[in-house]
Amino acid sequence: MIKTFTMRLGLILALSIATLVFLLTIALTSLISHRASDALEQEIGERLSTTSHQLADKLDFYMWSRYQEVQLLQGLDLEDRDETRRLLDQVQSNIPAFSWMGVTDPDGTVVASTNGILEGASIAERPVYLEAQDAPFIGDVHEAVLLAELLPNPTGEPLQFVDISVPLLQDGVFQGVLATHLSWAWGEEVLGHFNRTLHDQVDDTDLFVVSERDNLVLLGPDDMVGKPLPVSFTEGSSVKKWENGQDYLTGMSIGEGYDEYPGLGWRVVVRQPTSVAFAPVETLKTRILWIGLLASFVTAVLGWLLASVVTRPLKRITETASLMEQGKANTFPHQSGIEEIESLAFALESLVTSLTESESERVHFETLANRDALTGLANRVALREQLNQLHTSKEPYVFFYIDLDGFKAVNDTYGHAVGDEVLVEVAQRLRALTIDDVYPVRLSGDEFFLMFPRRLRSIQEIFEIGSTLIAKLSEPITLDIASVNIGASIGASIWSPPEPPHVAIEQADDALYRSKANGKQQLSFHESFE
Repeated sequence: MIKTFTMRLGLILALSIATLVFLLTIALTSLISHRASDALEQEIGERLSTTSHQLADKLDFYMWSRYQEVQLLQGLDLEDRDETRRLLDQVQSNIPAFSWMGVTDPDGTVVASTNGILEGASIAERPVYLEAQDAPFIGDVHEAVLLAELLPNPTGEPLQFVDISVPLLQDGVFQGVLATHLSWAWGEEVLGHFNRTLHDQVDDTDLFVVSERDNLVLLGPDDMVGKPLPVSFTEGSSVKKWENGQDYLTGMSIGEGYDEYPGLGWRVVVRQPTSVAFAPVETLKTRILWIGLLASFVTAVLGWLLASVVTRPLKRITETASLMEQGKANTFPHQSGIEEIESLAFALESLVTSLTESESERVHFETLANRDALTGLANRVALREQLNQLHTSKEPYVFFYIDLDGFKAVNDTYGHAVGDEVLVEVAQRLRALTIDDVYPVRLSGDEFFLMFPRRLRSIQEIFEIGSTLIAKLSEPITLDIASVNIGASIGASIWSPPEPPHVAIEQADDALYRSKANGKQQLSFHESFE
């Protein structure tokens, strides 16, 4: 009788311990899985929101650049129409995105234009003239009216333009309007670049540019262009069901303009099927679950085998496990003298370590958000955080805005896979720079950014650093299928506190345009430092 009672007690204890260990493991597994999954889902949503914000910034920056160029032409000499026409043709030749540029008299009649198109015709009833008599006017995307039959159109698709026009004044008296039609093809090129970049990283991702005026899709999948966006959004990321009945993780940003350019309120929407977007989350949940179940099974078997012999030591272990679940302990008590008890304590501690490593994976995924997936360099998100830290700095920094010369030819000749290898090699060369505290960044495409403390360097020393960098990036790149040559143009500026860093970045970007305009493969300082 006594023996029977003892065996049943051992079995009860074994089952109790096994059940307790199993529940503890499931609780810890569920907790870590839930936290890691939530963080990963948030990170994926933020990635889409960041992509939409980057595209909105790119569109606004391009429009700002054209807006600035049109404003620079307000000082045209209207009395010399031949010279005016020559200057407009030269601007169009340098910036082909301007499909048409024209100057009107006060009554709205075109007196000079690119290639003489519409000269003598009246545009007095068109918004590009009506809206620009008192202040600069920027019109949203629209189809061509007067120019539909006059401009080249190899594709046969309806021509679409964005209008930019400014009043021409002389001694405060209205002399006419400088009107321009900006081809919307540039928007398609920007969207195409972002689509290629996205599909190199993730699948089944769609980009939309939507008009604020009438909610029409200006750019996006062919079957949706020109149609109203069927779903409403707020800024940020969210999960929405679209008209095809499929759920998408969606990020949305609103273009807010750039500098004095007010923007047209274009909304940039990025969507990805939830089944694709959250696939890493499901993988992580499954992995954590299997680890938890396996560890639970091992500890339960050990508990069942040893319960009848080691009741007292197991009681200490289960009590400690309960404390760990409450967060009041983080290690199991050391057991000595009984090999089986030592093994069980070690197995449980390994379980906690394994689950903790899963939590570390979540931190790793967060780190990936700050790195460019192709080159491993810091991305725009990381740069923004780095610039925020500069507000506490008392030391001036040198900013290099870098654009690769000849990269498009490499892509067109050898394909994007080779282009990606070139970008990786450029990143490696930037990492190999021997400048103290240098911080290289890949902004997008073939655009890179470099910042380092100025310290006691003179302008000449900074110029020599830039020239050396250009020479380094211009060295041949030997790949498996070919040896390619590219160059680099650099715009440089110097940031000094307490000036906002973005001002110096814009100055470096302006200087880069000068390097490009002056023949490329050179470094230009912003004019305020020359």
